[in-house]
Amino acid sequence: MNIVGLIVHSHPHKIAHVKARLEVMRGVEVHAASDCGRLLVSVEEDNDGRMVDTILQMHNVDGVLSAAMIYHHYEECGSSQKEA
Repeated sequence: MNIVGLIVHSHPHKIAHVKARLEVMRGVEVHAASDCGRLLVSVEEDNDGRMVDTILQMHNVDGVLSAAMIYHHYEECGSSQKEA
């Protein structure tokens, strides 16, 4: 399992369009958006190698200026963890 947090910068006047486009991408959730064009986004995907493709798709959304990864968590699928 891969979980990534990103800050996506968009043109302020296109933020609604960018948010809508990101929210339909598989595994993507927009947690917050500011009037100045910044969005706090997470991507959660299985270990199948599509994470990079998803982030590249974000860069290609009309209105996106940049997408910067600020957090990454990885754990093996099927790893067992004991609960207390």
